[in-house]
Amino acid sequence: MDGEKGIAQAQIERTFEQPSDAISFYCDFAQVIATENEVVLQLYETILGVPDPGGKITKAVSRLRASVTFSVAHAQTVGKVFVERTKVEKE
Repeated sequence: MDGEKGIAQAQIERTFEQPSDAISFYCDFAQVIATENEVVLQLYETILGVPDPGGKITKAVSRLRASVTFSVAHAQTVGKVFVERTKVEKE
């Protein structure tokens, strides 16, 4: 305890890990749906079809892999981070 304020001090170690059953994928398409109270980010992965005999791919399927629902306040924070991290420096 801190002698002056009577507040207990604690050291917390936080570890981020990915469990073996976690899903990882590359998202090549996303869509955002918003209401007054929440923002939904849907992440898709595109799987190309088998090429025809001439080598041309004529079919692709985009599968919804994850939907993430944010409160409006959290979506604003995430959006701000996306904008800040993807700024292109002017020459």
